[in-house]
Amino acid sequence: RTGLQKVHLSHSASTLIAEHVPLALKKHIDISLDEPCQGSVYGNIDALTVLLNNLVDNAINYTPENGTVVVGVTTLGDHVILSVSDSGPGIPASERDKVFERFYRGRDVTQPGSGLGLSIAHRITELHQARIVLSDSPMNGLKVDVIFPTPSTFHPP
Repeated sequence: RTGLQKVHLSHSASTLIAEHVPLALKKHIDISLDEPCQGSVYGNIDALTVLLNNLVDNAINYTPENGTVVVGVTTLGDHVILSVSDSGPGIPASERDKVFERFYRGRDVTQPGSGLGLSIAHRITELHQARIVLSDSPMNGLKVDVIFPTPSTFHPP
């Protein structure tokens, strides 16, 4: 119960994007926050920052030069959806379940890393009674949706 508070995801995402601008600029990647809404979730701000950081960092690292990364926060019914979409190579549908395993790196991965980012992201979503879904982005890369309950439907452990 300690450390849980109402977190405005759009504000957190905006702050995190600003911190990632230098890295994105190095690769000439256009990074933006898409139509932010007032979606709030009940959670641990530090854990949610780690989650956002992992997702945005992965998107920038895997997107080739002159690509695009779009972060979005929307509400749908009694859910708040954090999405990170990119124009990178994506993840084949056959590997999407495996990428949440610790140290799994994928068959065609050329970027350095430990294979822990999505495993950590998955654990953070579980702790927040959320779920994480991987799909194809509108830009032919990867789209990661984290679907949170709204504060009114969250049940603290």
